[in-house]
Amino acid sequence: MSLTGSEYGKVIATSERVSWKLDDVVPPGAALDFSKPFMPAALSADVPLPFLSASEALKLNQIYGSSYGHLFHFVEYYIVEMSMDHARREVYGDDVVARAMLRFAEEEVKHQQLFARFRELFDRGFGSSVDLVTSPDAVAKFILSKSPMGVLLVTLHLELVTQSHFVDSMQDTGDLDPLFKSLFRHHWIEEAQHAKLDAMKLLDLRKEADPAAIQTTIDDYFAIAGAFAELLAGQAKLDVSSLQRATGRTFSDEQAQAIEERQRRSYHRTFLRSGVVHPQLLAFLGEHFPAAVPGVHQAAAAFS
Repeated sequence: MSLTGSEYGKVIATSERVSWKLDDVVPPGAALDFSKPFMPAALSADVPLPFLSASEALKLNQIYGSSYGHLFHFVEYYIVEMSMDHARREVYGDDVVARAMLRFAEEEVKHQQLFARFRELFDRGFGSSVDLVTSPDAVAKFILSKSPMGVLLVTLHLELVTQSHFVDSMQDTGDLDPLFKSLFRHHWIEEAQHAKLDAMKLLDLRKEADPAAIQTTIDDYFAIAGAFAELLAGQAKLDVSSLQRATGRTFSDEQAQAIEERQRRSYHRTFLRSGVVHPQLLAFLGEHFPAAVPGVHQAAAAFS
């Protein structure tokens, strides 16, 4: 694939064609249907929780959906800063690339606003508060302390999982809340263009990279993924307290541990495993960062 400005121009053209407005996706008066699940079964770990009633299991599913939206909102803080940094480097360079990266940043801010609206709708209708991981600024600082290629590789991973989540798990699942499904369809539509930009910028930078820089990219990718795994485990623990509050129950230590384990495995499979087994990521790594392939196979097994 050519890495000239025209390739970035094609992404801009597609982005303009598929772009959407916040008020069209979440119009005034919109509401979530709390009689329906939010997350598809395919994105949940197979850890039985027989001590939960059907209504309690539905509450847990919706708590998971709440955290799912929050976590995408959470990571987009660093993505906005990353894309702005790449645009800034092109101020006196390729104006098409600069425009593409600025559009990338603008759309990510729009996604943050989308998830903020989701948060408002959820808080309004769920009936109790939920606990969510905090300090996105600290997480962004850690991620952006890594090499630019390592950060781009993680971003490519995250944006490809939005595709697999919607296309493979949500799109044809008829019992999900339709507004929740629509939020993530529109999110994916624009993230598909961002994934193209990630890959193009990675290849731009790789052309000038020596073997040490390429190894640093791989090391940073796995370091960020490891830190994200810890963040997800923290969210799983918070989900237990949120479910207790929502159901009015106090779970035994054994029951709480089972809920936490289910949530942890669900988050790990959803955000980590679904990326490292994605065919496009595997093909990209195999061609351009082959030394990363054994590690992603190990990660796929660890996060299954």
